[in-house]
Amino acid sequence: MTAPLDEGLPRPEIDARLATELAGDRFGVSGQVQELGSQQDRNFLIQTGEGRRHLLKISNPASTRAEVEAQNAVMAAVRHAGQEAALPGLRAPRVLPSLAGREIEAVALGGREHLVRLLDFLDGEPLIGFPYAGPGTLAGLGALAGRVSVALDGLEHPGLERRLQWDLRRAPEVIESLARFVRDAGRRELVLHAARNAARRLAGLTAELPQQAVHGDLTDDNVVAVRRESGEPELAGIIDFGDAMRSWRITELVMVCTTALHREPDRPLAVLPAVTGFHRQRALLEAEVEALWPLLVLRGAVLVVSGEQQLAVDPGNDYAAEAIEREWDVFAAAESLHPAVAGAALRTALGLGHAPVQAVPAAAPGALDGPSLLPEGATGRIVDLSWESRQLRDGEWLEPGFSGADPEPTAVERRHIDAVLGSGEVAVLRYGEPRLTRAGGPGTAAPENTALFAELHSAAALEVRAPFAGTLHATGHGMLLRANDDSAALLMQGLIPGGEQPQPVRVQAGQLIGTTGALRLWHLAATALAGAGPDGSGLPAPRAFVRAAELDGWATVFADPAPFIGAHVLPAARRARRIDPAEDLARREAAFDALQGHYYQAPPQIERGWREFLIDTDGRHYLDMVNNVAAVGHGHPRLADAAADQWRMLNTNSRFHYRVVAEFSERLLSLMPPGFDTVLLVNSGTEAVDLALRLGQAFTGRPDVMCVHESYHGWSIGADAVSTSLSDNPLADETRPDWVHPVPAPNAYRGRYRGPDAGQRYAAEAEAELARLTAAGRAVGTYIAEPRNGNAGAIPTPPGYLERIYAAVRAQGGIVIADEVQVGCGRLGEMFWGFQEHGVVPDVVTVAKALGNGHPLGAVITRKEIAQALTRQGAFFSSAAGSPVSCRIGIEVLDIIEQEGLQANAAAIGERLRAGAEALAGRHRLIGAVHGRGLYQGIELVRDRETLEPAVEETRALCARMLELGVIVQPTGDRQNVLKVKPPMCLSPASADHFIEALDRVLTELGG
Repeated sequence: MTAPLDEGLPRPEIDARLATELAGDRFGVSGQVQELGSQQDRNFLIQTGEGRRHLLKISNPASTRAEVEAQNAVMAAVRHAGQEAALPGLRAPRVLPSLAGREIEAVALGGREHLVRLLDFLDGEPLIGFPYAGPGTLAGLGALAGRVSVALDGLEHPGLERRLQWDLRRAPEVIESLARFVRDAGRRELVLHAARNAARRLAGLTAELPQQAVHGDLTDDNVVAVRRESGEPELAGIIDFGDAMRSWRITELVMVCTTALHREPDRPLAVLPAVTGFHRQRALLEAEVEALWPLLVLRGAVLVVSGEQQLAVDPGNDYAAEAIEREWDVFAAAESLHPAVAGAALRTALGLGHAPVQAVPAAAPGALDGPSLLPEGATGRIVDLSWESRQLRDGEWLEPGFSGADPEPTAVERRHIDAVLGSGEVAVLRYGEPRLTRAGGPGTAAPENTALFAELHSAAALEVRAPFAGTLHATGHGMLLRANDDSAALLMQGLIPGGEQPQPVRVQAGQLIGTTGALRLWHLAATALAGAGPDGSGLPAPRAFVRAAELDGWATVFADPAPFIGAHVLPAARRARRIDPAEDLARREAAFDALQGHYYQAPPQIERGWREFLIDTDGRHYLDMVNNVAAVGHGHPRLADAAADQWRMLNTNSRFHYRVVAEFSERLLSLMPPGFDTVLLVNSGTEAVDLALRLGQAFTGRPDVMCVHESYHGWSIGADAVSTSLSDNPLADETRPDWVHPVPAPNAYRGRYRGPDAGQRYAAEAEAELARLTAAGRAVGTYIAEPRNGNAGAIPTPPGYLERIYAAVRAQGGIVIADEVQVGCGRLGEMFWGFQEHGVVPDVVTVAKALGNGHPLGAVITRKEIAQALTRQGAFFSSAAGSPVSCRIGIEVLDIIEQEGLQANAAAIGERLRAGAEALAGRHRLIGAVHGRGLYQGIELVRDRETLEPAVEETRALCARMLELGVIVQPTGDRQNVLKVKPPMCLSPASADHFIEALDRVLTELGG
């Protein structure tokens, strides 16, 4: 376009009626016509009667023929590259010839010539229509932009030489010219200030930025996608080549980054996957990396001033009106991050290493044996606020009432500071520490809880001395000590200058500069001082907290002040350290066999827990919706105290005589119906099941066992033999021994029999199998099943089934085992044991998981006559089973369930979850059924509620996205399409609601 950059470009005055005439008269195409959005052109979708779709594009009259021809050439180059590489995302529309055989038709409208084309309409929808574009999608978008850049390298056309307001080379000129259209004076000044700073940073780099043909607008508006089976977007092509031009090569990446910024304006570094994706296809030069963030600021500024101008000249432009706040988000996100921070983060992500930063002044190195802020007699004690802290206990860090951005100590922090002050030592709060006290509990994003400052507190006033020579003066943020060589500065809040000193004052290293009782320190590195005025003007405002993942970038602006504090107060070994989860994962995979798998491909490193939350090394709290092992919650203080107390007294094996083993066994029997009179203690559910099977075989004298398909009972030879779940053992059908006889899972939702009589029909089928086996001389001695099929997704056993099968097994001399490992101990809410739901009483009950709350503890509860049958094979003994510590923990777990009302909580919160999930089912077609009761539920996801086709890929994608939102949930069942919902029984109403809200959000994002 050759119009002046400050001239508005209203769209052509063309409506659907005129577009229909143009399509028919010039291109011989007719059909339904629908206008699509555009900033300065007019676009119409035409759907023909034959099912074909075309785009009629009427260019703004300011576009020249050479420019439109260049757009066609760029489309052709991209399309050719995509065909050569067979890449589905690298597609572009074809230009269709008119009836006269021309690619471009000239039409006089309103006294001006307009250029008209008919294009193929690419299948899919603009990526902007997908509510969520995760890191994988952004990386793909970056890679696509890199491939486009490669495809257009070397393309020359006179129509690419354009004077276009979207050309980043002209951004400063455009912003200065159009800023007057920004009506809000505050916003206008902010845009101009940010743009001028960005232009100054860019000035020394422009000569090194390669130029070539570019698409010029590779955003989520102009990349189309189709929905995968998982619901996630798959990039399918590129549209709208109206901004094709010659410009800086990095333009393509800048445009892609704006997609990340408007989607996550509170997290500017969400651009990193797009940048790394681009870099893998089109390696970035050093100058391009340094220029990227200033260019993003300029692009954001161009978007807002141009958007405001467009609304001024074309007030009826709905497309521009809808886009304007999104464009302000882009600008605000780019402007919010210091370029040095962004540059460091980019370099780290690209593996380029940091640009050199002189962090400590050369004149006074601030080495640990050099001048320090505090006197030599002062000693420090760390107030540990990290995930490793043993000072923070019992979830106290979650006390409400703090602002994450406020550096002032919270009430909890103040308590721990005061505890140190009572000892006469200096309380030290460390730089770079992800604080639990600032994590704020569960949230949909990682918390901004990592301190960019250090803090020193003393009961008595301390002298403060300059650790290096420089100039000291007051600023609006505190006292600033700036090194003479501008290699660093210290911003100090809480420093009381000594006497009446002129401002500013020059000081020498070691000189007394004031006193303090509470000193907050920011160390401004050399990068922060570049371009700042002598009075401190232009310095970045002190930032209190950032996300842990962003610390490397921020450290180039706000570095660790520890070297200036002094080793006598803060030893180097005690500085905050950040854990690299990938490094520890590699150690795990090297030493801990992969047969023992882990959740997620790149899992967070969980090192702490509290109630229903799991906490990673960055202090982020994840809502644990899957961990039925921790029945009474993570980190319960009563359990920790009981275990420690008993361990101090005695821990040995059960062949010794001690009281607690009797107490625990009696307690378990008190929870059982009449008839149960003995307990055998083991270390796990697998051991409990294995022992129960041995009891059954010994008591009945029959080796044959009947079990249920889609079940899991454990990993030992015996327990695995009766485990029929193909998701746990894909070879179960092939390796099953001949003494194991599975019958169909009594699943009234998707099984063979459905409806109110399903239980009776499944029971009749199982009875027939029992009779067949007896007739064949293989009479079943033992029947084992969960009262509710947990592994299949909390599938209910239909009414009448267990009653009939228990009776049938016993009628022929067999016994029945209820495997309560997953559903027992009050988890179902209304009843303590799952078998109570059916009004039946088994012969043997196996229990574990919840019983030890993570401690290895299980039990087999039965009748003495059954247990004694095993004595013919010798005594039963397990070294750790029934140990004093295990028994004390078991008693404490049962006490907590009773005294804290956790069974009642499971009932109430379980109903809350069920109601929430069923309400979601009314809005989201993917939810086929909500199974379970209490806090053992399963949400089954299907693609079709009639065929019940499992939504396997959708379930996988949903679980991955829920993790990003801070919720841990996993798939279960042979089809891996059921969300297992079995959180700690202390789950709060707020956490239940948080889970439902996150689930609603993700189902919406996935189009389900």
